[in-house]
Amino acid sequence: MQKRKSILLGIFVLVVTIGISVMFAAMKEPPKRKAAAKKELMVPVRRIQNEKVPLVVSVVGNLEAHEKVEVFAEVNGVLEKSNRPFLEGVNFQKGEVLLRIKDDKYRASLYSKKSSLMNEIAKLLPDLKFDFPNSYEDWKKYLTEFSIESGLHPLPEPKDEKEKYFVAGRNIYQTYYDIKSMEEELQKYTLRAPFTGEISESNIKPGTLVRSGQKLGEFLNTSSYDLIVGVDLNSLRGIEKGAKVELSSDNLKGNWIGIVDRISSRVDDKTQMVDVYITVSGKDLKEGMFLCAAIQLKEEAYGVEIARKLLLDTNKVLIVKNGLIEEAQVNIVQYRNNTVVVEGLPENSLLSLKTSGVHKGLKVSPIEQ
Repeated sequence: MQKRKSILLGIFVLVVTIGISVMFAAMKEPPKRKAAAKKELMVPVRRIQNEKVPLVVSVVGNLEAHEKVEVFAEVNGVLEKSNRPFLEGVNFQKGEVLLRIKDDKYRASLYSKKSSLMNEIAKLLPDLKFDFPNSYEDWKKYLTEFSIESGLHPLPEPKDEKEKYFVAGRNIYQTYYDIKSMEEELQKYTLRAPFTGEISESNIKPGTLVRSGQKLGEFLNTSSYDLIVGVDLNSLRGIEKGAKVELSSDNLKGNWIGIVDRISSRVDDKTQMVDVYITVSGKDLKEGMFLCAAIQLKEEAYGVEIARKLLLDTNKVLIVKNGLIEEAQVNIVQYRNNTVVVEGLPENSLLSLKTSGVHKGLKVSPIEQ
């Protein structure tokens, strides 16, 4: 009995103790949470300083030799071996022999014709001495200086109409002009370089038969080239003849300066572009290679050049004003490879260089770059 009372007393004390503990716990104030400190986003910005920006059109074109001729044969014959081979890459000076076609047979015919003229003049002299004594000495001197192997000199001028008809009746003039024509034809057997350059195409070998009208190759001037580029009609208005153009290559180091030489008056119906020809000279340039051209226009913009990635909705950018992100509309003047020229940004405004993770109305701390 005594033991049961002890157990009940212990349970009573335990319940009272727990109750008192719960009561004090309820009366204790919960710990206050510390408010999280708000951190403002750091945004890199660029302070806008508007200025005159030269407008440049960037285009790509390929080079063509300023002077290039296709070499054709105008006579028949066998191609002779020359001192310098007519092969691609071989250089020739102006006036140097490119090709020589065998002319022995034709040359012999020419000499025969000259001999006939010489005989006709010799037969003419006795009659001239009696009928036209004032002209006799001129014709005698002409005959003395006559050379079958040299070029034909002009005939003596007749003193009057009577002498002219007398000489014509002896068939002198016809024979003379036949010979002059043959001399011109003989020159076609030897092809000379019209300018200093190199062979760009060769279609013939020594010892082969050449036909009249046959293409023998191509010869080009390597000292001057035309870069042909297509320009849209809008940009064309700002391009002037004589303007300097900066040229570069993706495959070669270095830069070249070209000059706008001429502008086509024809618009390509497929691309709506107009061909602009830029003259350029320089080392390492070759026909057919591509060059990048930066043509400066005569108009200028008053604004800034910014990265294209900063544009939003094609014509908006983000600026920081009074610590808040705002949108600003701009006027796009010209697109370039990775940049764009814009107008309309207020002077000294802060252009946000960050576009991801920010939005209009966001409070930020600008950091000038």
